[in-house]
Parts: sequence; structure tokens; C-alpha cells
Amino acid sequence: MLKSIEKIFSSILDFILPPRTNFAIVKSLTPEKIDTLPKPPPVDGMDWIHPLFHYRDNRVKAIIWELKYRENTLPLEHIGKLLYEEIVGLLSDIVLFDSDAKFLLIPIPITNERRGERGYNQSELICRAIIENDTERILLYAPQWLQKIKETPRQSHSQSREERIKNLADSFEANPQVEGKYVVLVDDVVTTGSTLSEARKTLLEAGARDVFAFTIAH
Repeated sequence: MLKSIEKIFSSILDFILPPRTNFAIVKSLTPEKIDTLPKPPPVDGMDWIHPLFHYRDNRVKAIIWELKYRENTLPLEHIGKLLYEEIVGLLSDIVLFDSDAKFLLIPIPITNERRGERGYNQSELICRAIIENDTERILLYAPQWLQKIKETPRQSHSQSREERIKNLADSFEANPQVEGKYVVLVDDVVTTGSTLSEARKTLLEAGARDVFAFTIAH
């Protein structure tokens, strides 16, 4: 009875104050609908990056927009599960050849200035959704072991990959404790792969055994 009243009240409120378009799209996405979102094309020359969905789909764009600019985590419960399954599938192959392997889960960081503007890092929100599924504690969540130490211009579609790489050079710093460990990087979207590549380079230079990346979209 209470749920019926809440549903009626929600419908009336939506009629009086129509929800923003992206929110309405995201709110309608059940786990079953999320499972049918289109798969992305491969990231050119970067088979270590594993995106879930194709960014050109309007529903995927709505998920990313709501997460990035509205801190809307509604779809993350199911997306976190999907990402975790993808991650475990990859790590299971590694364990076959390296039984002592240790795995870190690290979100792509933002600077303190950017965090002050937005108030949160959407990549951290994705990581938390992944960790909720890690009941066997396979992953060590270590956001503090990769820092962004240089503010860089916001990426735009008008920039070439070469320009993005130049902007991002030496913008990350890794903790030496990553040495010998496998790192799983997490971000919301991969476009050219420049940000993830620079973070990966920094981690490998600090001694990481290998680095992989998982994103919601490409």
C-alpha cells in the first residue's frame, strides 16, 4: 500500500516538475535493460582497456552525464556487478600463471582543485560499486596510491590525441607500494585512452607488474 502511494506521488511530482531528460532515462534503466546496452568498439591499439558499453548510445550517455555531473549513482549497483565480473574474468587468467599475484583497484584520480569544484570523483563512485561485489576480497582498494599532481585542461573533442598526451605528461604520481602488483584502473569513459595511458605509464615506472583498465563506456 505504501509503495503504491509513493508511486502515485512520484507520478504527480513528475507531471508538475518534469525530471531532466538524462535523469528520466537513467531512472528507467532496469538491470535487464542495462544488460542489453550496445557493446563498444575496441580501443585502438590498447587491448588492456576494457569498456562495457558504446558511448554513442543515448542511454549510455545519460548514465555518464548523470554520474559525472549530478552524482547520480542509480545504475551503479548493476554496473558495478558487471564490471566486477569482467575484472575477475581477466584476473582469473593471471592467477593461473601467478598464484601469488596481488591486485589493486585504483580509480583515475582528480586534483584537489577539481574535487573542490565538483565535490566528488565519479571514478571513486564506480570503484565502490565494484568493491561491493568483491566478497572474496580479491582486490585491494588503494585510491591513495595514484595521485594527480598537475591540473590539466579539460579534455575536448577538438583536441588531437597528441595534444592530450602532451597535456597529460607527468601529471600523475604513483606510490612505490604498487611495485610487483597488478593494477586495475577504473574510469567512467575512455575516448582516446590518453589519460589511462599516462596513468598506466606512471604505475609501470613505479614498478607495477602490469596495469589494466576498465570503464563504463567508449
